[in-house]
Amino acid sequence: MVTSDLTKQPLKAPVTENLLVLWSQPWMESTATVIKLQQIWLETLNDATRHELDFFATVAVSCNKLTSCMLGLEGLLTPSSMLSCYHEITSDMTEATLKRVHKVSKLSDDLRERIWCEI
Repeated sequence: MVTSDLTKQPLKAPVTENLLVLWSQPWMESTATVIKLQQIWLETLNDATRHELDFFATVAVSCNKLTSCMLGLEGLLTPSSMLSCYHEITSDMTEATLKRVHKVSKLSDDLRERIWCEI
């Protein structure tokens, strides 16, 4: 009987741990990037919401002033007092609207900057 020096080894199944590690590392890296981008988007959304709430607070104060003027709580109700009250409210609302537009226009730049910093 002839024997060979080469002994036949049974085929081994690939180690599943190594495959999982090879697969999960790139997947986790890409998932982490997506999560960071979502966090940046949510922070920008939070900033936009905060700016809107600031504007709504100014609107509420202006409405309160207008009600006080119309009810005569600010003093004697005359056409000149109503005119000055309207001018004051109009200037407050104009300032608040301009501030709101300025903040909203900066949001896209801030979002772009945050994303580029992350990339």
